[in-house]
Amino acid sequence: MKPLEIGLVAVVSAFAISACESPVSPGGSPTESVVAPSSSALALSSLTAARLKEDIPFKKILCFGDSLTFGLTLKAGSSSGGRSVLTFAEGYVPKLARLLTEKHGEGFELFNAGIGGETTELALDRIDTEIRRYDPDLILLLEGILEVNNETPRFGLAESNLAEMMRIAQLRQVAVIAGTYPMPNPEGFRTRGAGNTVKLNEIIREEALAKGVPIADHEEAFPRDFSGLGADGLHPNEIGYRIMAQTWLDTIEAMVASGT
Repeated sequence: MKPLEIGLVAVVSAFAISACESPVSPGGSPTESVVAPSSSALALSSLTAARLKEDIPFKKILCFGDSLTFGLTLKAGSSSGGRSVLTFAEGYVPKLARLLTEKHGEGFELFNAGIGGETTELALDRIDTEIRRYDPDLILLLEGILEVNNETPRFGLAESNLAEMMRIAQLRQVAVIAGTYPMPNPEGFRTRGAGNTVKLNEIIREEALAKGVPIADHEEAFPRDFSGLGADGLHPNEIGYRIMAQTWLDTIEAMVASGT
Protein backbone atom coordinates (compact mmCIF):
# COMPACT_ATOMS: atom_id res chain seq x y z
CA MET A 1 0.00 0.00 0.00
CA LYS A 2 1.23 3.44 -0.80
CA PRO A 3 2.17 5.26 2.42
CA LEU A 4 0.30 8.42 3.25
CA GLU A 5 2.16 11.48 2.09
CA ILE A 6 2.03 14.45 4.39
CA GLY A 7 3.52 17.62 2.99
CA LEU A 8 4.99 19.82 5.65
CA VAL A 9 5.38 23.47 4.86
CA ALA A 10 6.72 25.40 7.79
CA VAL A 11 8.74 28.49 8.37
CA VAL A 12 10.55 28.10 11.64
CA SER A 13 12.91 30.93 12.20
CA ALA A 14 13.57 32.24 15.69
CA PHE A 15 9.94 32.09 16.68
CA ALA A 16 9.04 35.60 17.69
CA ILE A 17 5.85 34.28 19.11
CA SER A 18 4.41 36.53 21.71
CA ALA A 19 1.03 34.88 21.69
CA CYS A 20 1.47 31.66 19.78
CA GLU A 21 4.02 29.29 21.23
CA SER A 22 3.56 25.83 22.76
CA PRO A 23 4.49 22.69 24.85
CA VAL A 24 6.32 19.39 23.84
CA SER A 25 6.27 16.63 21.36
CA PRO A 26 4.69 13.49 22.80
CA GLY A 27 6.30 10.09 22.54
CA GLY A 28 4.85 7.27 20.53
CA SER A 29 1.62 5.77 21.75
CA PRO A 30 1.51 2.06 22.65
CA THR A 31 0.23 -0.29 20.02
CA GLU A 32 -3.07 -2.06 20.54
CA SER A 33 -3.61 -5.77 20.03
CA VAL A 34 -6.20 -6.57 17.36
CA VAL A 35 -8.00 -9.87 16.82
CA ALA A 36 -7.53 -10.98 13.21
CA PRO A 37 -10.87 -10.86 11.36
CA SER A 38 -12.21 -13.66 9.20
CA SER A 39 -11.78 -13.57 5.41
CA SER A 40 -15.44 -12.57 4.95
CA ALA A 41 -15.05 -9.79 7.49
CA LEU A 42 -11.93 -8.62 5.69
CA ALA A 43 -13.82 -8.50 2.40
CA LEU A 44 -16.64 -6.55 4.01
CA SER A 45 -14.29 -4.12 5.72
CA SER A 46 -12.45 -3.64 2.41
CA LEU A 47 -15.70 -2.77 0.64
CA THR A 48 -16.71 -0.45 3.47
CA ALA A 49 -13.34 1.31 3.40
CA ALA A 50 -13.60 1.78 -0.37
CA ARG A 51 -17.09 3.24 -0.03
CA LEU A 52 -16.08 5.56 2.80
CA LYS A 53 -13.09 6.74 0.84
CA GLU A 54 -15.36 7.72 -2.03
CA ASP A 55 -17.59 9.53 0.48
CA ILE A 56 -14.77 11.98 1.29
CA PRO A 57 -14.06 13.99 -1.87
CA PHE A 58 -11.35 16.08 -0.23
CA LYS A 59 -8.11 14.27 -1.04
CA LYS A 60 -5.77 17.27 -0.85
CA ILE A 61 -6.18 19.22 2.39
CA LEU A 62 -4.36 22.45 3.18
CA CYS A 63 -3.98 23.00 6.93
CA PHE A 64 -3.55 26.76 7.19
CA GLY A 65 -2.86 28.64 10.41
CA ASP A 66 -0.41 29.68 13.10
CA SER A 67 1.64 27.63 15.58
CA LEU A 68 -1.38 25.57 16.64
CA THR A 69 -1.46 24.31 13.07
CA PHE A 70 2.30 24.00 12.68
CA GLY A 71 2.42 21.87 15.82
CA LEU A 72 4.41 23.37 18.67
CA THR A 73 4.26 22.56 22.34
CA LEU A 74 6.03 23.27 25.61
CA LYS A 75 6.82 20.74 28.27
CA ALA A 76 6.34 21.73 31.87
CA GLY A 77 9.66 23.08 33.11
CA SER A 78 11.11 23.35 29.61
CA SER A 79 13.45 26.34 29.58
CA SER A 80 16.76 27.63 28.29
CA GLY A 81 18.55 30.51 29.96
CA GLY A 82 15.48 31.40 31.94
CA ARG A 83 13.31 31.48 28.82
CA SER A 84 10.68 28.91 27.95
CA VAL A 85 11.49 26.95 24.83
CA LEU A 86 8.93 25.77 22.33
CA THR A 87 9.53 22.41 20.73
CA PHE A 88 8.04 20.52 17.83
CA ALA A 89 5.10 18.30 18.61
CA GLU A 90 3.06 15.83 16.68
CA GLY A 91 0.30 18.32 16.10
CA TYR A 92 -3.15 17.81 14.70
CA VAL A 93 -2.01 17.51 11.06
CA PRO A 94 -0.30 14.09 11.23
CA LYS A 95 -2.94 12.87 13.68
CA LEU A 96 -5.72 13.88 11.31
CA ALA A 97 -3.89 12.22 8.43
CA ARG A 98 -3.85 8.94 10.34
CA LEU A 99 -7.51 9.22 11.28
CA LEU A 100 -8.52 9.82 7.69
CA THR A 101 -6.47 6.87 6.47
CA GLU A 102 -7.65 4.52 9.19
CA LYS A 103 -11.30 5.35 8.65
CA HIS A 104 -11.52 6.27 4.97
CA GLY A 105 -8.61 4.52 3.28
CA GLU A 106 -5.48 5.67 1.47
CA GLY A 107 -5.10 8.59 -0.90
CA PHE A 108 -5.28 11.63 1.35
CA GLU A 109 -2.58 14.27 1.18
CA LEU A 110 -2.29 16.87 3.95
CA PHE A 111 -0.11 19.95 3.74
CA ASN A 112 0.98 21.72 6.92
CA ALA A 113 1.02 25.42 6.12
CA GLY A 114 1.14 26.59 9.73
CA ILE A 115 3.55 29.38 10.71
CA GLY A 116 4.26 30.23 14.33
CA GLY A 117 3.56 33.80 15.39
CA GLU A 118 1.50 34.64 12.31
CA THR A 119 -1.09 37.41 12.45
CA THR A 120 -4.17 37.46 10.23
CA GLU A 121 -2.52 40.26 8.22
CA LEU A 122 0.39 37.99 7.32
CA ALA A 123 -1.94 35.07 6.75
CA LEU A 124 -4.08 37.09 4.36
CA ASP A 125 -0.95 38.02 2.40
CA ARG A 126 -0.03 34.39 1.74
CA ILE A 127 -3.24 32.35 1.60
CA ASP A 128 -3.78 32.79 -2.13
CA THR A 129 -0.16 31.81 -2.79
CA GLU A 130 -0.59 28.63 -0.76
CA ILE A 131 -3.82 27.79 -2.58
CA ARG A 132 -2.09 28.17 -5.94
CA ARG A 133 0.90 26.20 -4.72
CA TYR A 134 -0.96 23.16 -3.39
CA ASP A 135 -4.24 23.29 -5.33
CA PRO A 136 -6.18 21.83 -2.37
CA ASP A 137 -9.71 20.47 -2.31
CA LEU A 138 -10.23 21.71 1.25
CA ILE A 139 -8.69 24.33 3.56
CA LEU A 140 -8.71 24.01 7.34
CA LEU A 141 -8.45 27.62 8.53
CA LEU A 142 -7.33 28.50 12.06
CA GLU A 143 -6.14 32.10 12.44
CA GLY A 144 -6.73 35.10 14.69
CA ILE A 145 -5.30 34.42 18.14
CA LEU A 146 -2.29 36.68 17.59
CA GLU A 147 -4.57 39.68 17.14
CA VAL A 148 -6.36 39.21 20.45
CA ASN A 149 -4.04 37.49 22.94
CA ASN A 150 -2.90 40.79 24.40
CA GLU A 151 -4.13 43.83 26.32
CA THR A 152 -5.15 45.68 23.14
CA PRO A 153 -7.06 43.16 21.01
CA ARG A 154 -7.75 44.06 17.38
CA PHE A 155 -11.06 42.33 16.86
CA GLY A 156 -12.06 44.39 13.84
CA LEU A 157 -8.85 43.59 12.00
CA ALA A 158 -9.13 39.89 12.79
CA GLU A 159 -12.75 39.87 11.62
CA SER A 160 -12.10 41.57 8.28
CA ASN A 161 -9.03 39.46 7.51
CA LEU A 162 -10.74 36.18 8.42
CA ALA A 163 -13.73 37.11 6.26
CA GLU A 164 -11.43 37.92 3.35
CA MET A 165 -9.51 34.64 3.70
CA MET A 166 -12.78 32.70 3.55
CA ARG A 167 -13.85 34.77 0.55
CA ILE A 168 -10.59 34.03 -1.27
CA ALA A 169 -10.94 30.30 -0.67
CA GLN A 170 -14.48 30.34 -2.01
CA LEU A 171 -13.45 32.51 -4.96
CA ARG A 172 -10.86 29.85 -5.82
CA GLN A 173 -13.64 27.26 -5.51
CA VAL A 174 -11.92 25.54 -2.60
CA ALA A 175 -14.02 24.21 0.28
CA VAL A 176 -13.10 25.69 3.64
CA ILE A 177 -13.71 24.84 7.29
CA ALA A 178 -13.07 27.52 9.93
CA GLY A 179 -11.79 26.45 13.33
CA THR A 180 -12.36 28.13 16.66
CA TYR A 181 -9.60 28.22 19.27
CA PRO A 182 -9.44 26.21 22.49
CA MET A 183 -10.03 28.48 25.46
CA PRO A 184 -6.61 29.42 26.90
CA ASN A 185 -5.82 28.80 30.54
CA PRO A 186 -5.78 32.27 32.16
CA GLU A 187 -3.10 31.04 34.56
CA GLY A 188 -0.71 30.30 31.69
CA PHE A 189 2.20 32.63 31.05
CA ARG A 190 1.37 33.14 27.36
CA THR A 191 -2.27 34.07 27.85
CA ARG A 192 -2.24 37.81 28.40
CA GLY A 193 -5.58 38.11 26.63
CA ALA A 194 -7.16 34.77 27.52
CA GLY A 195 -10.61 36.27 27.97
CA ASN A 196 -10.52 37.77 24.47
CA THR A 197 -10.69 34.32 22.88
CA VAL A 198 -14.41 34.09 23.64
CA LYS A 199 -15.13 37.08 21.42
CA LEU A 200 -12.67 35.94 18.75
CA ASN A 201 -14.46 32.59 18.52
CA GLU A 202 -17.80 34.39 18.25
CA ILE A 203 -16.39 36.38 15.34
CA ILE A 204 -15.12 33.21 13.66
CA ARG A 205 -18.54 31.56 14.03
CA GLU A 206 -20.41 34.64 12.75
CA GLU A 207 -18.19 35.08 9.69
CA ALA A 208 -18.31 31.37 8.91
CA LEU A 209 -22.10 31.31 9.23
CA ALA A 210 -22.45 34.34 6.98
CA LYS A 211 -20.43 32.61 4.26
CA GLY A 212 -21.88 29.14 4.67
CA VAL A 213 -18.59 27.80 6.00
CA PRO A 214 -18.67 24.81 8.41
CA ILE A 215 -17.11 25.31 11.85
CA ALA A 216 -14.74 22.97 13.66
CA ASP A 217 -15.52 24.08 17.20
CA HIS A 218 -12.39 23.35 19.21
CA GLU A 219 -13.60 25.62 22.00
CA GLU A 220 -16.57 23.32 22.57
CA ALA A 221 -14.54 20.13 22.16
CA PHE A 222 -11.75 20.90 24.65
CA PRO A 223 -12.05 19.91 28.34
CA ARG A 224 -13.07 22.79 30.59
CA ASP A 225 -10.32 21.90 33.07
CA PHE A 226 -7.61 22.93 30.53
CA SER A 227 -6.17 19.40 30.53
CA GLY A 228 -5.81 19.65 26.75
CA LEU A 229 -3.32 22.52 27.03
CA GLY A 230 0.40 22.63 27.72
CA ALA A 231 2.36 24.52 30.32
CA ASP A 232 2.06 27.92 28.65
CA GLY A 233 -1.74 27.80 28.81
CA LEU A 234 -2.09 28.48 25.10
CA HIS A 235 -0.82 25.56 23.04
CA PRO A 236 -2.29 22.07 23.05
CA ASN A 237 -0.51 19.09 24.52
CA GLU A 238 -0.83 15.52 23.22
CA ILE A 239 -4.41 15.31 24.49
CA GLY A 240 -5.33 18.65 22.92
CA TYR A 241 -3.85 17.92 19.52
CA ARG A 242 -5.72 14.61 19.47
CA ILE A 243 -8.96 16.45 20.22
CA MET A 244 -8.24 18.95 17.45
CA ALA A 245 -7.64 16.17 14.91
CA GLN A 246 -10.87 14.44 15.88
CA THR A 247 -12.83 17.70 15.76
CA TRP A 248 -11.58 18.48 12.25
CA LEU A 249 -12.44 14.93 11.15
CA ASP A 250 -15.93 15.09 12.66
CA THR A 251 -16.55 18.37 10.86
CA ILE A 252 -15.28 17.05 7.53
CA GLU A 253 -17.55 14.00 7.81
CA ALA A 254 -20.55 16.12 8.82
CA MET A 255 -19.83 18.48 5.92
CA VAL A 256 -19.80 15.59 3.45
CA ALA A 257 -22.91 14.00 4.96
CA SER A 258 -24.85 17.25 4.70
CA GLY A 259 -23.68 17.90 1.16
CA THR A 260 -22.40 21.38 1.98
